[in-house]
Amino acid sequence: MKKLLVVLVLFLNGFVAPVFAADAFVVRHIDVEGLQRIDSETVYSYLPIKRGEVLRPEKTTAIIKSLYKTGFFDHITLSRNGDTLIIHVIERPTIGQLKITGNSVIPTDKLTSVMKSLDIAEGRVYNRAILDRIKQSLLNQYFELGRYNARIDIDVSPLPRNRVLVKIDISEGITAKIRRITIIGNHAYSEKKLVQQLTITRQGLLTFFTQTDQYSQEKLDASLEGLRNFYLDRGYLKVNVKSSQVSITPDRKSVYVTIVVEEGEKYTVKGFTLTGEFVVPRSQLIGLIRIKPGDTFSRQVVMDSEKAISDELGKVGYIYATINLNPTIDEKNRTVFLDFNLKAGKRMYVRHIYFTDNTKTNDEVLRREMQQMEGGVASTGAMEESKRRLNLLPYLKDTEMSVVPVPNKDNQVDLNYKVTENNSAELTGRIGYSQAQHVILGAGVNQKNFLGTGKTLGLNVETSRYQRFYGASYTDPYFTTDGISRSVNISASRVDPGQANLTKSYTMNEYDISDTYSIPFGPEKNAINRLDLGYGYQNTLITFANSRTNVSTLVADFANRHGRHFQQFDLMMGLSRDSRDRAIFPTRGARQAIGLNLFLPAESQSLRYYTMNYSGAWFHPIVNNFLVTARGAIGYGNSFSNGEDYPFFKNFYAGGIGSVRGFTTNTLGPKDNTPNHQSTGGNLLADASLGLILPNYISDNLRTTLFVDAGNVYQTFDNRKYGGTGSGPLRYSAGISAEWLSPMGPIEVSMARPINVRPGDDLKAFDFSLGANFG
Repeated sequence: MKKLLVVLVLFLNGFVAPVFAADAFVVRHIDVEGLQRIDSETVYSYLPIKRGEVLRPEKTTAIIKSLYKTGFFDHITLSRNGDTLIIHVIERPTIGQLKITGNSVIPTDKLTSVMKSLDIAEGRVYNRAILDRIKQSLLNQYFELGRYNARIDIDVSPLPRNRVLVKIDISEGITAKIRRITIIGNHAYSEKKLVQQLTITRQGLLTFFTQTDQYSQEKLDASLEGLRNFYLDRGYLKVNVKSSQVSITPDRKSVYVTIVVEEGEKYTVKGFTLTGEFVVPRSQLIGLIRIKPGDTFSRQVVMDSEKAISDELGKVGYIYATINLNPTIDEKNRTVFLDFNLKAGKRMYVRHIYFTDNTKTNDEVLRREMQQMEGGVASTGAMEESKRRLNLLPYLKDTEMSVVPVPNKDNQVDLNYKVTENNSAELTGRIGYSQAQHVILGAGVNQKNFLGTGKTLGLNVETSRYQRFYGASYTDPYFTTDGISRSVNISASRVDPGQANLTKSYTMNEYDISDTYSIPFGPEKNAINRLDLGYGYQNTLITFANSRTNVSTLVADFANRHGRHFQQFDLMMGLSRDSRDRAIFPTRGARQAIGLNLFLPAESQSLRYYTMNYSGAWFHPIVNNFLVTARGAIGYGNSFSNGEDYPFFKNFYAGGIGSVRGFTTNTLGPKDNTPNHQSTGGNLLADASLGLILPNYISDNLRTTLFVDAGNVYQTFDNRKYGGTGSGPLRYSAGISAEWLSPMGPIEVSMARPINVRPGDDLKAFDFSLGANFG
């Protein structure tokens, strides 16, 4: 269109030019008429003629052509008034407003960037001829994401002052599903085996969660790289993924993927050598190379060896060391000799450590977690351990680390840790519901990062059918400069067990105070070990209802033998180990703790008993963002004299969230002899769970898990002598749970189905908990 317009104007100009230029004339003045936003001096700069020059008829064509090339004008004509050249123009409109609607998958700023590359933006000159290019460029963005039925509609409407509104309406459509994957050229491995190596899959049972059946060019490229690596790890040194073809179905909702491979021959390792600069003993580095002559060549083993050497050098300051692999290939014998050439570079030192985006947390709180010291030799191990320790802080959600060379210093770097803080409320009010406790009302202050100091301060009040609780707690994670923490807890509670599915017809008033110290020891790579020591005091009073008709024989006998008022000293000792990568929603590592509590009498009539417990949680990534997790707990308590002297109010309980889901909270285990056969709990607990954490594409604050639970509680003495029933076998259940880090606090919901139900079991398919622990 643009070329046609120029030709037409030039054609007409052939008739217009003689009117004002039958004879050549000297141009004394040049006037430009019709300008609105463009300065006349700008127009003069593009003209091939200047004032004082002679304008001949043949030069008029060059004037019009040069002005059209600027792209500023829709229409140009020339005329003459004496010795004045008059240029009549109609400016092209500018884009006064650009609106994009209907997009969600691709953000507006990215689409705007694409259009800017085509010179389409607010304030730019509008060019009708480029509309089709805009439409196709935007469609290509969606095609790369597998959205082949996306639609782009562009509407242009006029605005005042020679401007236009460009409105782009987008219908993003749906992502095309992969209907079939075909691999051609494979001989060593079956198509089924090779398809398993791809990150894209056909539609299957779990693809609703994984979305691996949704096609995109990025996913295909990653799959092709994964397929190539699969062959390289098995000796096929010259494998070539020759091509990939994607065929779209007529409805544009599905695709067929065809991949062509050329496997080549299989190679073995003839041997290897390590050359270059040695800043640590060569023998020490050679021991890190896990390759032997005769092994099948493996790209992954080579990479692991290079990383092991790099990490070893990084520990002593050579963080920019490079290892170049120089392979010598013997085509005849199909072997390869590997030369690992080492360039250590300069030893680096850390000048400064910076923290950014910590708007709530003081720098010193983060700095005390540092294992890398300022002014010291840079160590990649210490840097990574510092990052892991930051991620374990409960008030940080994530940490990014960057190493920045210091300008004009070839042996110094700065470290920057960019943190993402968790929201934490200073003052909270709570209205909740639990299937065990029904309506829960609570209020308090609970701040794990009090005034940005990293200290925890809690003041809480809670009431429900089951209990009334008043508590205050304080924890200083760095009570001493070398990392010993101190926790002080004070609480008062009134508990009615009958309201939480436990043995009833009595209430318990308890007052507690404790002081605990946690001492770090080690060190151990990628783990934090602690020794916990503490002491406390408990004052417990059991009160029966006016009528003891529903009091279980177990409770009544205990009260007759020992009374109803107990004062105890609590001596606490424990060990813990934490190797998780983060405190909230960890993806790897484990957290384990074992504890012992000795309860000794504070007066002659009180009790002597102890409790021991173990708890652990384990996380490990497998494939395609799936994680496997396991949880276990063992608890045991007994009296120093007779097992039947162990207090029933210190029993363990099982069932519900945190135990065996699918069974009502606290209902598993022995039952008493009351008419409703309420649970008494037991002095022995066994509990475990195995789960598969599904990939999450919705929110970083949500985690979904498929699980199998097992557990129960037992009495080590014969409960039947009190008219009760035994525990029976371990109970099992299976189901799905979701954990959500909501603005109100962590919430866990579960749907579970018991596997081996016994008579008397109380079942709950749906359960939820507010204030769950996600680590």
